[in-house]
Amino acid sequence: IGTASLPDAEVGVAYSQTLAAANGMPPVNWSVIKGDLPDGLTLDAATGSITGTPTGAGVFKFNFIIRGTDGLGVTVTRELSITVTGGLQ
Repeated sequence: IGTASLPDAEVGVAYSQTLAAANGMPPVNWSVIKGDLPDGLTLDAATGSITGTPTGAGVFKFNFIIRGTDGLGVTVTRELSITVTGGLQ
């Protein structure tokens, strides 16, 4: 998995980042195997895109493990996190 880190997100602001495969045989299938993405964000298994609009209020750091499985069945994992801020008045 070529993505080393993900940028922070803000409550109520659209978020879009795409995971990158460093090597491997396409297609890559992406999944979250431990932890959760922030509320309001989803992972597209086919493209590796994390998109949506975070919900909630406060400052939250979401830790999760992403798994990428390439067309040959080779599987790799990486721990990533997204910090969500905002939503407080």
